[in-house]
Amino acid sequence: MSSTLVWLFTLLSIAIVLYVAEVFIPSHGVLTILATACLVGVVVLCFALNRWLGTGALAAIVLLGPIGLSLGISVWQRTPVGRKMVLHGVVGEPPRPFVLVGSTGITLTELRPMGECEFGDQRIEAKSEFNRLVRAGQAVVAIALNDGVATVRSVGTDNSNT
Repeated sequence: MSSTLVWLFTLLSIAIVLYVAEVFIPSHGVLTILATACLVGVVVLCFALNRWLGTGALAAIVLLGPIGLSLGISVWQRTPVGRKMVLHGVVGEPPRPFVLVGSTGITLTELRPMGECEFGDQRIEAKSEFNRLVRAGQAVVAIALNDGVATVRSVGTDNSNT
């Protein structure tokens, strides 16, 4: 019985070490297969000692296996090998909203000279024509687009003086 317990704890220790090593060493699953074989040996030795101990060990492995797998994957994604293999979010500038020249909208903030306007269902950054102050809630029309920023004019503004 004493040698069986020694083998049991030795196999369990080897399985744990192999599972941890699999996270950091790219072995393509070879270490996982060896660790799983060690766990099968642990269950067999537990059944050799007592059927209830074997049943408990088998139940523990079946219940804790998926938890260990998910934790291993989340840790693996942060390792140097995992970072190279897992696609993370795309880095780049999101597409700018599309507004046509001549579209009418409403200012959401004061334009002094920059602010936000709403054209239909799109919120965009806007600049007032001639750097004039345009109050929030005024109707505006887009007269130009430069790098995704609309230049707007207040609707009903007389620009004959400029």
